[in-house]
Amino acid sequence: MSHDETCAVCGRTILAGERTRAYVSTGGRHDVCELCADRAERLGWEREREGMPEVLPEPEKRRLLGGLLRRRPRQAEPVAVESEPEAAPKPVPPPRRNPDPAAPGVRRPQRLDPEPTLLSPFERAVTRFNASEASRTVGGLVRTLGAPWVSVGASAGAPKEIRITVAWELSWYQWGVDLGDELRPVFQIDKGLEMGQLDAAARQWNASAAEGGRLLLVVPARRRSADGEPAAR
Repeated sequence: MSHDETCAVCGRTILAGERTRAYVSTGGRHDVCELCADRAERLGWEREREGMPEVLPEPEKRRLLGGLLRRRPRQAEPVAVESEPEAAPKPVPPPRRNPDPAAPGVRRPQRLDPEPTLLSPFERAVTRFNASEASRTVGGLVRTLGAPWVSVGASAGAPKEIRITVAWELSWYQWGVDLGDELRPVFQIDKGLEMGQLDAAARQWNASAAEGGRLLLVVPARRRSADGEPAAR
């Protein structure tokens, strides 16, 4: 499997040695990482089996083919019954499209009695990250690649956003947490294959990742070189 192959569901790059599952849908054959297997099945994709075509027929074609194989009982012809003409139905206005609640800049209902918080911005960002899909993604990579280096810091040019960097020797990922918008989901900023692509601020390893992908604001007991690169373990 090539290093630039991605999961057909989440779009994450499939790493070398990582196991995938093959699914087939009306759009063709798809490779899916193990973390997204449940989501692929919810999309109606079928697990690839021996002898299965690489492209499933459209649902309407499958319904017609199934109907030809079943003998349907003959139904009695409907009897015409005279009835009074019904009044024409009133036109129904089309439903209003609600804006995406997760999109930046969308106004959302505010709490009437906000409780004061004693958490620091980094602690708030880590708490929201641990409750997101990104944490589960990190958990799957930890099982495959081992413990990563983690950096939690401010995002350049966005004072209310926190940038979280999770890196291994052969890959790294960055996510953003918008502290100014509590309802905006954790979003992916970037990803790469070499630590040299990261700036110095992103290599300030001030956190760690526990099993399952949960981040902790605890400096790992690991030596660092002067430029922020992790030393050999």
